[in-house]
Order: sequence, then structure tokens, then C-alpha cells
Amino acid sequence: MYIRVKSDGFIYDFNPILAKNPECEVVSEEVAYPERFIPVSAALRVEGIKASGRKKKGALDLATDDIPEAPEYTSPELAEEASRGLPA
Repeated sequence: MYIRVKSDGFIYDFNPILAKNPECEVVSEEVAYPERFIPVSAALRVEGIKASGRKKKGALDLATDDIPEAPEYTSPELAEEASRGLPA
């Protein structure tokens, strides 16, 4: 036996004080937790659908060995400004 709050549907274990509250109702375990009473045939059917519906994808190749290095580039304006005041 469990207690269900009528306004929000929250489930509590049975408590005689809560059972007297007009906002609560006494419910059986099947009503409180219907997922515990799913027939085995239905559960197997759902598992079969899940297993057959998924397609396995190949693993991604995350190797970074063949990525070329970025070429070094410095704009001429930046090089001129950075070398201003240095001996030539």
C-alpha cells in the first residue's frame, strides 16, 4: 500500500497520518509503480525493437599523424614594426 498525492502525483510509503489527509489517496503497488508489473512478453518485445533499431557506427579515426604543420607566416607590416629601432 502506498499514498499518492492527488495534486502532484508524488508517491509515499503508507503512513496512517497521510492516509487521513484529503489531498492524498491510498493506492496499490501496481498503481504506484506500474513499471514493476510489465509482462515479460512485452518487455522482450521492446528489447527486440531497441536491439534491431540501432545501427552501430564505425569508430572514428582520431589519428593526428597526417595533419600538416601550418606554414609560418608573418605579415610584412608586422615584421617592419617589430624590427623598427633594431640594428640592421
